[in-house]
Amino acid sequence: MIKLSNLPDQIMKVAKSYEKENETFDVFPAKFLIDNTFYYYIDFVPTFAQLIIREDGTVPPIKEIEKVYLYANGYNASIHVLGTIGEKWRKTYTIKNYYMLKKILEKVRGIFREMEPTEDVKQALETFMKVPDVIIKHQRVINQSVENGRKATVEMRKREIVTVEDYKQMRGYQVDMVRSAYWQNEIQFKTADEREKVMDYLASIRSLSNWRVLWLYHRLKPYQQYMYTKEKNPKEFQEMQDLAEEIFKDIPIEENPQALEHIKYLRNPRR
Repeated sequence: MIKLSNLPDQIMKVAKSYEKENETFDVFPAKFLIDNTFYYYIDFVPTFAQLIIREDGTVPPIKEIEKVYLYANGYNASIHVLGTIGEKWRKTYTIKNYYMLKKILEKVRGIFREMEPTEDVKQALETFMKVPDVIIKHQRVINQSVENGRKATVEMRKREIVTVEDYKQMRGYQVDMVRSAYWQNEIQFKTADEREKVMDYLASIRSLSNWRVLWLYHRLKPYQQYMYTKEKNPKEFQEMQDLAEEIFKDIPIEENPQALEHIKYLRNPRR
């Protein structure tokens, strides 16, 4: 792993020459291999400034290393997202909880066979029963994406080299994770009315004498309270709508306006 303590003297000297008052700097733990040339990626703290240094110690102008910077910054961003947001989303108990929801809904289906509710209530239950499988499927993707990102980061630190293919792989893990989180949220918003219809029906037939319905109703209630609806979660719903195009239209980094915007933080010469 590349650290300041083992950074070549010429690279350390160049990095220091770009350091400003009240700043420190750090180096990315691997060199970036782009178009058969190695580059060091320097990050200045507490500012957002960065510097790309070629392995021979030269600091190329921005127009020459724009591609290098975009891939280096994009790779670093994917690691950060997987290691922060991803670790929050990686919940092993989610799978267990939704397997339990599947079992509860199967029991509700048994009750419905006995009670014979209206057809729309029956259909609402069938829609509700799709939710656990979707949540479980995409939770597995989230968990695996975060784990893959973690393993790839460890391997990168050992190799001390990052290529364009490494970026694409890490970016892929991030995209898979974010899309799966989107689909988990989408199924909750889409089925909100049907879930409510099932709960209303169970509430209408529950009684102390019908303890099975009463028990199932109370087992389902925490899930219903936890899952998203447009009414309870308008902010999350709007955020999901706003992010939809960005999530599913993964623009190449060299054309991505948001990525290009970050070039302003580079301290490489602008000539």
